[in-house]
Amino acid sequence: MKKRNKKTSKIFAVTLIMMLSAAAGFFAAKAGLAAATSMPAPVVITLAILFIPAFFFVIALHEGGHALAGVWMNFDFRMYVVGPFLWDKEQNGWKFKWNKNVNTSGGLVICIPTSSDNVSRRFSIYAAGGPIASLITALMAYGIYKGCQQLAFGSQVGQIFTYLWMVIAFLSAAVFVVTSIPLHAGGFSSDGARIIRLLRGGDTARFEVLLLKMISSSMAGNRPAHLNKEELQEAQTLAKQLNAPMEVYIYYFLYQAALDREEFEEAEVQLNEYIGEAEAIPEGIRGSVWIEAAFFYAFVKRDLQKASEYFDKYKPAALIPLAMVYATQAAMAMLKNELTEAGIMIDKALKEIPNMMDRGIANVLHEKLTAMRAQMS
Repeated sequence: MKKRNKKTSKIFAVTLIMMLSAAAGFFAAKAGLAAATSMPAPVVITLAILFIPAFFFVIALHEGGHALAGVWMNFDFRMYVVGPFLWDKEQNGWKFKWNKNVNTSGGLVICIPTSSDNVSRRFSIYAAGGPIASLITALMAYGIYKGCQQLAFGSQVGQIFTYLWMVIAFLSAAVFVVTSIPLHAGGFSSDGARIIRLLRGGDTARFEVLLLKMISSSMAGNRPAHLNKEELQEAQTLAKQLNAPMEVYIYYFLYQAALDREEFEEAEVQLNEYIGEAEAIPEGIRGSVWIEAAFFYAFVKRDLQKASEYFDKYKPAALIPLAMVYATQAAMAMLKNELTEAGIMIDKALKEIPNMMDRGIANVLHEKLTAMRAQMS
């Protein structure tokens, strides 16, 4: 029943998004066709070409709103993604990369709280930053469009400039509406859904806060074994009561905590729960599930066949830390007695550890890599 309810909710959310997108597309096409009849063909063609850059410009401002709100709330601004462009904050500063992950091709900002103080209010402000930026952009762009109309540019360049602002206004308004509506689909929650959960109070807000506290604590460098056991158990209970879409991440933290305490039987139980809920994780980062499983069975269980089965399911993605991938490959190479290859992979993993966003997991992984190196001596 639980999985059926989750599936039904996901179908409803996806259907609603599709209906809203179809409605927006219909009215945009209708307005566009009406405007196009009065514009020269070169103007129409140029606007069509500029539509995609305008869309990414709108997304950039939306994500910029999240980033500014996060910095205002003293969050650590770590990643900024707009379409094919990705900027990642690594140990030596910001680094540009090409984003090859379809699931984050729209836009994404990652900001990490540096403390758990008043995290509910701070995260609600952070979540609201994007929609507010989109609303402001829509109003300003529409104002510029109306101002250009008053100036009545006669040239084709002037018309392109004028109507381009109308396109930006429409796209920004659409992004504001879609992100403000409380929806959860494909492992992601809309900004509106997160804000409502945080401000609603009661068990819903309590679960959200507990999850955010775990994430912020781990990101700040606290190892999984030091996570509050009572809060972990409370979060698990609330997740089941609420049928929370984010329940899968509780299993992840329960697995990491048991693994860090070297309670391997319990770790395997929680890992299997985590694997069982893998479909609730966005496809772009679902590979992290298979990497965790492959590493566990290679490093802890020393089961090369099972480790290989899980590793074969992994597909590279920008948000999955390379340190974990290299560590898994090192553990598998050791089982094959390919010690030279294992040493190379260990070195690569150690080099990548400073770039991991989750400092707590990074600290534990560093210990495991050191242990692997010692086994080779």
